[in-house]
Amino acid sequence: MKSSDRPSLSERRGATTLWRMVARALETEIQEGKWPPSARLPSEFELAARFDVHRNTVRRALSVLRERNIIRVEQGKGAFVKERLVVHTIGATSRLSATLGSIHRVGERQYIGSDRVRLDKDLARNLRLTLHHFARQVNTVTVVEGTIISATSSYFPLPRFEGIEEFIKESGSFTSAWREYGVTRYQRLETRITSAALSSADAKLFGRPRGQPVTILTNINIDVDGQPIIWSRQRILPQYMELVVNFR
Repeated sequence: MKSSDRPSLSERRGATTLWRMVARALETEIQEGKWPPSARLPSEFELAARFDVHRNTVRRALSVLRERNIIRVEQGKGAFVKERLVVHTIGATSRLSATLGSIHRVGERQYIGSDRVRLDKDLARNLRLTLHHFARQVNTVTVVEGTIISATSSYFPLPRFEGIEEFIKESGSFTSAWREYGVTRYQRLETRITSAALSSADAKLFGRPRGQPVTILTNINIDVDGQPIIWSRQRILPQYMELVVNFR
């Protein structure tokens, strides 16, 4: 342990001063980038040894950092630096890309694959088609500053949007892809918000443990004639995104 990490004798006059010293040192290191967002901090035992203090002192320092929304604590796993939240408003015409731009966050939609699928009962109802129709499933992820924060499976009715996956793959934008089919205006008809545990496939995609909770948004967008142009199922890591429903 470096001598600079050890509190001075004057700092050791009371436990309150000690936990403040530990909290201040860790907060400074987080601000300076030593511990980036999502990084796991050393264990209480390791921090106690580093600062030469009791584990209860470290526990209180971490508790204060948690209350200040600087770190998060996962039971049985440890303390992690809090991720920077994207605050996204759900409205009739809101788009995540616009949200990211307004808060100066670097993000993009990345295409990861597609498939032609036959409609099941629920998908047929949501797209207002019959069961003998097909849809183009397009799988994408939203990456913000190098981290995947959501994964989406989107379904476009066929034959209307035949080949749309190529435009999405090229531009990363649904809006741009729809323009190729004459859809210049659209709005969200419905959004449902639920939650679930990460599936094994999504756990691998996100690089997270299976079973971690995710927020699920299912959306239906319609064109100016009221016809559905997409049904999507978006899985969001809640530590990265806060959703705001706007009634105005």
